[in-house]
Amino acid sequence: MNKAITHPELLHCAEAVGVRMTHEYISRGDYFPSEAWGCEGQIYPSLTGIALLRLYEVTRKNIYLEGVNSLINSNVRKQKESGGWALSLGSTGNGIKFEATPEIIKLTDEVEDLPPTVTALRLLSEYQQVTGDSRYYHVLVKGFDYLKGFWNEANGAFDEMLTGEALGLRASPRDYHIYAFQCVDSLKAIFPEAKKFVKPLYRAIKSNFELMTGDTYPLLYAMHASLIMQYEGNSEYVSSDVIKKIEGELVFDSRFLIPSTPGALGHRDGLRGICLDEGHLRNSIGAALALSFYDKYIEPDKFTTTSMYLEITSWIQSMYEEGKYFEFIDFESGEKRGVGSPGQFLPIFWILGSF
Repeated sequence: MNKAITHPELLHCAEAVGVRMTHEYISRGDYFPSEAWGCEGQIYPSLTGIALLRLYEVTRKNIYLEGVNSLINSNVRKQKESGGWALSLGSTGNGIKFEATPEIIKLTDEVEDLPPTVTALRLLSEYQQVTGDSRYYHVLVKGFDYLKGFWNEANGAFDEMLTGEALGLRASPRDYHIYAFQCVDSLKAIFPEAKKFVKPLYRAIKSNFELMTGDTYPLLYAMHASLIMQYEGNSEYVSSDVIKKIEGELVFDSRFLIPSTPGALGHRDGLRGICLDEGHLRNSIGAALALSFYDKYIEPDKFTTTSMYLEITSWIQSMYEEGKYFEFIDFESGEKRGVGSPGQFLPIFWILGSF
């Protein structure tokens, strides 16, 4: 992995966000945003923890490690007896644009789910590898044993843990297999048995990427592209197919670009389709990740010197204020709103050149 920081000039912003999130977890045991675009869920704490761990690796400041430990302890308390984790939508904050009903909150708190399980395991695995601290090893063993039971050899992927109405909450479950890949790719350093899952899952991710279109949610689309570039480097597939998507529907010709606000991307609503009345931080960061990962792993200065990238960077930074990033701007009111978890860990990943 190339550990060079993408934006060292913005490291102070990443650190300020990291310190604030660390204090939240240490003082309150979880993150309770005052306002969030969508409801918080159990995927987010683990991704926040990985972002804080990356900050620790870059700066060697113990404050971030303290935050990671506090966050892991919170995750350990939430682990089900089975070894898995529930999604727990809305348990620490509901959304102003995507709100979970009491029934959904209850439903997603009772049943284990694949994305929160694999992200929790990835955090535990990477913490142990970075620090050498094996105090959570028993939690890892319990979780990995549970996860293995869902492997589907024929599909080359883990089966969903959710069923019925709960599974219907996820628009495209296969888009989230990327988290399972990142999990086992990390776990293989601790559990050699995990290696057998890596290649089949990577093939599943690549197949899913090929099915993505201009209507695909930009952040997930870009995450797939970024992972493929990181994994393959300057392969024939990357130099033909991936770059074609980046120069086309993924970034430069994206249907989510907002003409009146250079650098901002809209979002996709389940009912209304593509919406351009809000600029969404997570999708602009997705585009920035795809462009910067190409330059990082394939060809320096190919995209990060373009006006498109500079506009995206400028718009992302316009959403920063005193140790936090706002998640979206409502163009009708001009208000910047939402301080949910994705608006905090995603900028850290982008600035550091990771995800």
